[in-house]
Amino acid sequence: MLGRIAIFSTSVLFVTLAGTLEGNAEGVLDGRTFSGMIGPVENPDLEDRLFFDDGHFWSDICTRCGFIPGLYDAEETHDGIRFTGTLESDSRGRFDYQGLVSDDGAIRVSITWERRRWYWTSSREIVFLGASMSGVETASLIGIRQEMRSMNPEGNPMCARF
Repeated sequence: MLGRIAIFSTSVLFVTLAGTLEGNAEGVLDGRTFSGMIGPVENPDLEDRLFFDDGHFWSDICTRCGFIPGLYDAEETHDGIRFTGTLESDSRGRFDYQGLVSDDGAIRVSITWERRRWYWTSSREIVFLGASMSGVETASLIGIRQEMRSMNPEGNPMCARF
């Protein structure tokens, strides 16, 4: 009888922990969209949007250029919500994001773009400056993954910048 109680208790603990891990899949920024400008730190010159859903984030421009939505980590601080994440592309490198969403909805993201080849490594600092969008339908991770199947980054002239 004691053995059955121990097995039952262990099973309950396992199920509870598994549920907790699944519950943490969503991030504090999930469901939010930000509109702004991305580009060189001195002069961000391209309109872009950042989306957060199901613990992932992505950029409108980056997905059109073959960068896969990436996981993000976020924490609430006295300055606002700080987040980090990485978007990667097989052919165009990776973008490492470090951002802050202020209480007023403003967002500033420092982005390091690194592209490695066997004979060189290129690295550039870019920035995304924007604000939270309200009253818009939130993009979904499932939707962007389906949409990316039909995208051709090679056919998009804007992607030559990346």
